[in-house]
Amino acid sequence: MRLSAHNALYRHAVKRAIWPQTRHAQFLRRFTSTAGDQPIDPDLYVDKPVPNSVAILGGGITGLATAYRLTKLLSDTKITIYEKNDRLGGWVDSEVIKVDNGEILFEWGPRTLRAALGDSGLATVNLLTDLVLVKEILPISKQSPAALNRFLYYPDRLVLMPGPVRQFSELLHRLWKFWNEPIFEGLISAALAEPWVALRAPDVKDESVGHFLSRRFGKNLTDNLASAFFHGIYAGDLYQLSARTLLPKAWYLESRDRENEPGVLLNLVDLLRNHQAPVSERQVKFIRNEVLENYATNPLRKALVTMLQRSSVYTFRRGLGELTTSLETALSSNPNVTIQKSALVDQVCFQRDEKTISVTTIDKTSSEFDYVVSTLRPNEQERYLMRTGSSHLDASVKAALRRSSSSVSVMVVNLYYSNPDLIPRSQRGFGYLIPRSVSAEQNPERALGVIFGSETSGRPGGFEDNVLMNLKKKAVEIGRKQGNMTDTEKPEPWEAVPETSAEDQGQDTAPGTKLTVMMGGHWWKDWDPKDIPGEEEAIVMSKTLLRRHLGIEEEPEVAKARLNNNCIPQYQVGYRDDMAKIHQALMGEYEGRLKVAGPWWQGAVGVNDCIQQARETALAITYQNDDETGLEEYTKDEVWCLNDVKNKTVTPDTRR
Repeated sequence: MRLSAHNALYRHAVKRAIWPQTRHAQFLRRFTSTAGDQPIDPDLYVDKPVPNSVAILGGGITGLATAYRLTKLLSDTKITIYEKNDRLGGWVDSEVIKVDNGEILFEWGPRTLRAALGDSGLATVNLLTDLVLVKEILPISKQSPAALNRFLYYPDRLVLMPGPVRQFSELLHRLWKFWNEPIFEGLISAALAEPWVALRAPDVKDESVGHFLSRRFGKNLTDNLASAFFHGIYAGDLYQLSARTLLPKAWYLESRDRENEPGVLLNLVDLLRNHQAPVSERQVKFIRNEVLENYATNPLRKALVTMLQRSSVYTFRRGLGELTTSLETALSSNPNVTIQKSALVDQVCFQRDEKTISVTTIDKTSSEFDYVVSTLRPNEQERYLMRTGSSHLDASVKAALRRSSSSVSVMVVNLYYSNPDLIPRSQRGFGYLIPRSVSAEQNPERALGVIFGSETSGRPGGFEDNVLMNLKKKAVEIGRKQGNMTDTEKPEPWEAVPETSAEDQGQDTAPGTKLTVMMGGHWWKDWDPKDIPGEEEAIVMSKTLLRRHLGIEEEPEVAKARLNNNCIPQYQVGYRDDMAKIHQALMGEYEGRLKVAGPWWQGAVGVNDCIQQARETALAITYQNDDETGLEEYTKDEVWCLNDVKNKTVTPDTRR
């Protein structure tokens, strides 16, 4: 619990440091160093001709964002996107459905974005302003039930998790829950004992999340609380996932001071006492090279950040699919961009003499490119290396590519009920997750959790929602004023922004309740495909689960299911070492002309993370950093810096 509080404090500390209107303005200016969204001037790189052509393999959010960023940086470069399916967007998929009293929206993939304003979320802010999407944003207030109330199901009922409260009575209620619910048993004693737990041995390079947390905080926290969290984000078994990859700050804090061995919590207290927060060197570089420059020089971005500062998460009026659809529209209108759908790539071969890469599709159509960006699974990259007869594909690289291709499938079941009061007020919130410790009798469906979709659909209500809507209107008005600039000054086409209206304030025009049941994940990983339930069976299973867990007897007006096959990467123990091996193989075979990006390669599944890496990859191509593949960070130990909020400095952590 304290670790999550630390993350919140860390985000707050970094977020305050990037506000130019605060006392941290000088800190902000220290990072400003690049031209932001301005096209790269070829005269600055006379020794390196501007790339003529770039291929993007994969038309999901990472591929689309990479292509779009390249159009901003290299206005004359030809870009080709190869997508094997007949639609773009990858796992981002929003569906609008007509019902008796209007329309509802179902999400089949990710459904909300974190603001993450001190981290990768600022890259998304820049993208949203470029795409004229500010008007479509639906911010979810920090005072909403979705932000305040998160539940776990244990052992046979919903349990409210500790979190922010609005009233003293709510604080007392949560404290009572903390002392009396079995799920919290032993947490205080485990926290008090943690500083005396022996540190991991210096030669231990990684271990599973489950073993790391069990070793330092005990089995109760690990199996009851942490396992639910990893079900919600990765649909994975935390005893198989890499602690060094997915808990990087906790991993760093444990061994930060080996001489005194204070452990994780005392190290955290020491940093907070000195007004410091750890930040990776990669994030410092990212902020310095791009995000803060764009933020500091654009009034619209400032207005958008001000709105999102008051939001817990946000979405769009037509779902997250609106983001990928807008990217597709912008790219399709660019004469230098070619989009090939239903185009399965068969070979990716490097021509060493010409320093180009040929991309050949399954129908034997071949084209030459200066650079290629692959957002595909590692096993696809193995296939390409095998086709070229690469001498760099030895047994260890093959094993690394296969391990890092590990994934799980998730059955998503969306249900719409016409009753808007289906969920009692006492249980309104984001939804609930189910830990691994819940018995099979209470979870025979092997469900991962249930999302109360109506709570994150942007329905207006309350003072804080009105504040957010006013901030949104101000942002749109600033954008409209920017539209009155001259063509040479205007950074975005804001004359296209229409007036705001009341109908923009929510995704659903029909009253009712939306629920999403997620099943499968690691529970189904070793099942025979014929044992995995079909869509109709999954709907029946979901209704049974909701009846048992929430007492819902009503029949849904709409119920749809979809199996997202191999949709979430599983970052296994040793992930960093595997990525380092793959980096060396890619450098040996393609000499830095092929770069990888996306969830399979970045150790994170969030949309914000994908957009950040997309922008980093586009910059690497623009500057022609041929010593980079997107995996170079894995070839060395992590470097951590300390953000000193009080003194407004960022310095390397010398205790490492």
